[in-house]
Amino acid sequence: MIGRVEELEILSNACEADSSKLITVYGRRRVGKTYLINHMFSEHKKDCLFFRFTGSYMLDSTIQRDNFIEAIYDWFRVEPINSIENWMSAFNFLKRTIQKTQIENQKVVLFLDEVPWIDKKNSGGFLGALGHFWNDYAQNNKNIIMILCGSNSSWIKNKIFEDSSGPLYQRVDVKIHLKPFDLKETKEYLLVEKKFTIDDKTIAEAYMVFGGVAKYLSLLDSTKTLPQNIDELIFNIDGHLNKEYSEILKSLFDNKASYYASIIEILSQKQSGFTQTEVAKALGQMSGSKIKDAIEELSEAGFIQGLSKLGSKINAKYIISDPFVLFYNKWVSKFSKNELISLQKPYFNTLMSAQSYTIWSVFAFEILCIVNIDLYLKTRMTKGFAKSYGYWQFSGNEEEKSAQIDFIVEYENSVYDIVECKFYNKEFVISKEYKENLLHKMEMFKKHALREKYDIKLVMLTAYGCEKNSHYNTLNITQNISLRDML
Repeated sequence: MIGRVEELEILSNACEADSSKLITVYGRRRVGKTYLINHMFSEHKKDCLFFRFTGSYMLDSTIQRDNFIEAIYDWFRVEPINSIENWMSAFNFLKRTIQKTQIENQKVVLFLDEVPWIDKKNSGGFLGALGHFWNDYAQNNKNIIMILCGSNSSWIKNKIFEDSSGPLYQRVDVKIHLKPFDLKETKEYLLVEKKFTIDDKTIAEAYMVFGGVAKYLSLLDSTKTLPQNIDELIFNIDGHLNKEYSEILKSLFDNKASYYASIIEILSQKQSGFTQTEVAKALGQMSGSKIKDAIEELSEAGFIQGLSKLGSKINAKYIISDPFVLFYNKWVSKFSKNELISLQKPYFNTLMSAQSYTIWSVFAFEILCIVNIDLYLKTRMTKGFAKSYGYWQFSGNEEEKSAQIDFIVEYENSVYDIVECKFYNKEFVISKEYKENLLHKMEMFKKHALREKYDIKLVMLTAYGCEKNSHYNTLNITQNISLRDML
């Protein structure tokens, strides 16, 4: 199994504990949450008594409850004696079924998948019944592991973690936020699991389209080139991922999907991102609770990320941090259904040679580097010293032109990495103009951002490294990092 070592260890420790454990597993759709749990208890802990129920999208609570009873029969082959009319009775039936089936001291794993879909507005009383089941029975059994899993992270946060009046408030023992694979894990998956024979830049290009989303990567075919895979999966009207973007928004955000899509569309228009106020202005709204809640929910879902301005607790800029969402909004959403059908294939292979794609790929690579900040810090061997990362900008005045640093890392003791991300097919060549622009940015940063002690490090982060010409040598570059170094 690629990655997930820490998560498997957490689950294993829960099985070894001498008390019951309530665990939440949450994160973006398609990252492998269900696969992780199924793998753990089918491969590593086969001696556990296992039960799984999955909530269904768009079904009302009554039907979900009927499906829950059917799932109990499927797993335990036990039928209810009396009719079950509410969730409290449903969980009582589950309790009695466990009592009949459980061997002494046997661990019982109750896996409730896509919990937010079961009774989204709690109109059927699901949460109260679940809380009563856990607090009154499961917690005292000492051998029950209940796993609540869901893709709607904001629902889990609001209904389970932070609802002080809720039945499960402060009852969760373990929180597992399952994230997509990082770039290094993506490389391992593509080379080991999928049997691709590709270089690090091609792996980065795959990541810039599919992110580290396990389900998307599993669809790739190593007998085809990366452009062929992208054409078949995304630009083909019948491709597996052609409608994925709209489906994932609808399943997570329901009737708010269109509004959230408009926010994402705005954020996809500028590399450096937008503040909350700027997003509201672009939407023709006032910056208030509606836009604040939307941005928070999109962040919880892993689609966007806030970058703070260095030295400021306000003016956070939001960028699209999900590569698939970024790619889709740039290259796919602009086509109507008929336009997609009429696209001359192979389309993406032609697009990759266009100047517009080259320019965009530099932007997408910077997002890749920010999302993989841990890999960057490990390569720099500075992971234990980093305080924060973000951006910095100077608007300029009559005497000095503006300057912006899109990726800057702050460490303890006033040390700063200014990180320049460049994505080219060969070694990046620093020109005189580029050097002078860099020097200006650094000078403005020193003058307008720093007041006392400082130590600035200039780091180049590129696909194949930098050519060491005269301009490179005069810049005092601290580290010249290539993809090979990170992976």
